[in-house]
Amino acid sequence: MDGRYTVKAYGRGAWEPVSHVVQISKVRMNPYVRLLQQALCELGIECSVADGLSPRLVRSWRGEAAPSLRGPVDVLHLHWLELLYASPHLGRSLRLLVTVLLGLGWAKSGRCKVVYTVHNLSPHEQTFPILDRVANRALFSLADALHVHDEEAALDVARNYGRRERIYVIPHGSYLGAYPNQCTRQEARERLGLPRRAFVYLVLGQIRRYKGIKDLVAVFGQLADEMSQLLIAGNVHDPQYGAELARLTQGKQGIRTWFEYVPDNDVQYFMNACDVCVLPYRDVTTSGAAVLAFSFGKPIIAPALSGFNELAANGRGIIYSPEDNDGLRGALHQARSEGMAEAGRKALIWAREHQWRALAPRFAGMYRDVLQAGS
Repeated sequence: MDGRYTVKAYGRGAWEPVSHVVQISKVRMNPYVRLLQQALCELGIECSVADGLSPRLVRSWRGEAAPSLRGPVDVLHLHWLELLYASPHLGRSLRLLVTVLLGLGWAKSGRCKVVYTVHNLSPHEQTFPILDRVANRALFSLADALHVHDEEAALDVARNYGRRERIYVIPHGSYLGAYPNQCTRQEARERLGLPRRAFVYLVLGQIRRYKGIKDLVAVFGQLADEMSQLLIAGNVHDPQYGAELARLTQGKQGIRTWFEYVPDNDVQYFMNACDVCVLPYRDVTTSGAAVLAFSFGKPIIAPALSGFNELAANGRGIIYSPEDNDGLRGALHQARSEGMAEAGRKALIWAREHQWRALAPRFAGMYRDVLQAGS
């Protein structure tokens, strides 16, 4: 490495000083935190999850208010900071943020260390951009370690916030086994009413503006291919945006939409029915959607942004330039002419190599490192 940031990896036997980790996260639909928790517990590290942070909560860990905790908390591991203070009202957002930061300060006043996973360099839909930047600067300063999923994200943190030390690159774990996956391709297509021989593009996940779905709909309309199908499925984050998409897709040939939450058991039908997952994002730091696609053996189409470059490397997908007006259209055509089945096989190999059980020792090593380091 060139000294701009530090990257560390650990093997088994490196985590003995770590006894208890508390993950702080409001996210429940994404199994990321739960899967990390399970993997850490398999190593013998007690791991709990809390959906908020305050001085009162931290004090409870030191007393009798939390009898389920055995011994002191060694590490606070935060995820998705922006959700801990999110509110449509500036005053309430500010109060929530102050509460979180006071909780972090109280935790650090003891022996507890703070780790933050940078899922997003900045929130995707910013209600109060200045507050978000202040929040990031405060946490990046307070954290004993930052965790990112790829080297490009580490460079982004250094460029945008000047943080270069104790940044740990540990890949995103796969979702193998996290969702049911028993149906065949034919069964999935029959359930969704899709032509057996169609080439199916899929967008699956929360429907949000930054994901560029309107751009994809416009480009898909130019394919003029009766055998192409585009599925868009997921919970609409912004009802107004959902209404815009509904109007845009209504009556369009080959486009099918499910604007509602997709239960865990139904994820398999959309994934197994498709040939490729399309992620035409305008902004990204980490893509759980790409990892989910790989976990079902599906390649991706994505712009050359941040972690997509690494994820789609070695034939696991198609990358296009977001500055090229014809980039997305060209990528959609390319997917039809290339062997997506082979790309999907490579994607599944990646998912098997990145299971949480294999990655957990590296998280434990990161915790051990910050516990042994000086304040």
